[in-house]
Amino acid sequence: MVVKRQPFEPLYAVCTDALDDAGYVLKLNSDGTVSKAASDDVPFGIAYTSTKDPITDEAKTNVEVAIIPVRTGFVVKVKKVTGAALSPGDYVAVGSEAGKVTKWTADTTDPSTLLASLQKIVGKVVEAAADSDEYVTIELVGI
Repeated sequence: MVVKRQPFEPLYAVCTDALDDAGYVLKLNSDGTVSKAASDDVPFGIAYTSTKDPITDEAKTNVEVAIIPVRTGFVVKVKKVTGAALSPGDYVAVGSEAGKVTKWTADTTDPSTLLASLQKIVGKVVEAAADSDEYVTIELVGI
């Protein structure tokens, strides 16, 4: 018998960063753990849960979190860089703040940098977000 994961089921991995909330963009580390993605990382998934201890309400490190993988079609709310206004149709990638998205800009220097730039796209904005909003709703785009 083969056990198969359904496309809508979350993945689980240990997160080396303390997550105070859900919605952070995560990267996959070489040891199989996850952490907040930086602007030069390829996104792996979105944190579906925080790493907060339910009793103390303190975000902890090295805690298992549920992750929504970056696959085309999922609509999720993700953390957004403060001061970045986004409109429906904008593509987003991780910005200057680890784990948070901002408007994506293509790097067309040459074909290899363009491909690397495209791989960093997290998704496409579904609902407008003002610069003061903490979250933005996006449709994930797996490339």
